Amino acid sequence: MKKESLYKIDERQARRPFTVPQGYFENLTQNIMASLPEQESIYSSKIIVTPWMRIRPYLYAAAAFAGIFFCLKAAVGINSRNNEAQYAQAEETTIYSDEYIDSFLETAMINDYTLYYTLVESGN
Repeated sequence: MKKESLYKIDERQARRPFTVPQGYFENLTQNIMASLPEQESIYSSKIIVTPWMRIRPYLYAAAAFAGIFFCLKAAVGINSRNNEAQYAQAEETTIYSDEYIDSFLETAMINDYTLYYTLVESGN
């Protein structure tokens, strides 16, 4: 091949190997529609809306909120149980002053024998 023939675009444009039949694009839409099979459109039919179809989104939303509520309730309940246990343990180990114990024993109507017996049984 010669270099001159590579860059000559005019020669290539003049030659067209394929042609379109006369009037092809004028009737193209009618020809395509005539070749398609007849079908009923899915958009033209009426959709019957039942009460269940109307309630369903609200029911799903309520179930989602209920699930979130119970999950949060369970998480808070676990923490409150731990706090109650810690509070009870701290209350048991609280050191009371002698004055408080003396005033309690005076008003508790416990005699000395019951007090000594309780102390011996507990190991203190």
